[in-house]
Amino acid sequence: MERTSKEHAAAEGGKAEETTYKQLINDHYHLSPGFLSPPRDNSVRRLYRITAMVLLSALLSLALFHTSHASTAPSASPPTDSRLLRFSSNHTEWIPSPALEYLLGFRHIMNSQGRWMPSPPSSIDANIVRKSNNILRDVSDAAIQALAGREGFKVGYIDITDSAGDITQTSTSVSLQAGANLALPYPTVDPAAHPDYKTLAAMVSVSELRNIVSNLSTTFPTRYYRSTNARASSTWIQSYMSKFTNVSATLFENNFNQPNVISRLSPPGTNTSTATVLLGGHLDSTSQSPSTLAPGADDDASGTAVALHVLSILAKSGWAYTKAKYPIEAHSYAGEEGGLLGSLALARSYKSSGRLIRGMLNLEMVGWQPESTGSSTITVLKDPNSEMSNYMLSVIKAYVPTATVKSTTCGVSDSHSILSLPLR
Repeated sequence: MERTSKEHAAAEGGKAEETTYKQLINDHYHLSPGFLSPPRDNSVRRLYRITAMVLLSALLSLALFHTSHASTAPSASPPTDSRLLRFSSNHTEWIPSPALEYLLGFRHIMNSQGRWMPSPPSSIDANIVRKSNNILRDVSDAAIQALAGREGFKVGYIDITDSAGDITQTSTSVSLQAGANLALPYPTVDPAAHPDYKTLAAMVSVSELRNIVSNLSTTFPTRYYRSTNARASSTWIQSYMSKFTNVSATLFENNFNQPNVISRLSPPGTNTSTATVLLGGHLDSTSQSPSTLAPGADDDASGTAVALHVLSILAKSGWAYTKAKYPIEAHSYAGEEGGLLGSLALARSYKSSGRLIRGMLNLEMVGWQPESTGSSTITVLKDPNSEMSNYMLSVIKAYVPTATVKSTTCGVSDSHSILSLPLR
């Protein structure tokens, strides 16, 4: 999703990203329920106290979810070299691939100071943009606006080309429904009931966070899913996570050369039929020149680092074997910037094999912090499940009472892909 202004400037001028992110990682972080947004603290350890507690809460008290879907069917005859994109529950459109690439370039325009210039879709004049390139002649106004403009966390579309035969798996509509096993409302948050978080939080290593982010954002000049070296960052994550005892790190291949990485902890007595808790973040990156330079320290090496480090703490502490009721997986998704490609493919695979999901924490751009905020700011994203978001607000207020809490909508992120799965 969006790069910080510093990160865009680095991408434009070819400057090293390491210093930029080290500044970010010391100060910023964010948390939300399938989702996550930053607090500015003097120590990153506070973020992990929150993250560890959210994970504990997910293991101990997540309610059952059930998804419902409503969508329109795509046209039966796809145009040549086009992608089927979903912009909303009632707008699905085939977009020529060259038109898609052209329009996405508008998202990364910067001013003379090297700062990214956000352009909300509503501010885009579709007629003017269409006149700039004849390849846009058959693209709808709404599609042009959604692809050329972008704001906040929103990707703005989902690429469902590869799942057109099973459209329900890519729906972004979700609702809670009553049932025999539904455990609503969520229980009252009680820090005293989870004293383990103090031990877990003490294991947070700022240097290890820096190591993960620095490797992802400087060792790999770009992690763009269509770049020539797109696979390398996936294999680095797999190698990194494989060193932890009892963590299995496997690659999930996509139809482009950047696999997802699944890092898994399985408590005794659990297996693949046991409902699983997911931590998610996307490993790919983008910029105005994504094929050559897209360091993506904030978006989303920061979120990936959080997920991987939390799982490593749970492994090293032994907590996953003595306290956890469910397997825990940290997912590093590929191709998110291409329309949730990696997470959609993994969601389809899990659904077809009958996998159950207990809940999900998706970490997106956790290195970002509002410049005007003097205290820690934690943004809880209200979508895609408002009940879980409200529970996360209660968790934050209980464990970080000094933080400024904000709430907004994400629009589309990898958590939407997972909502196609049976949640227990």
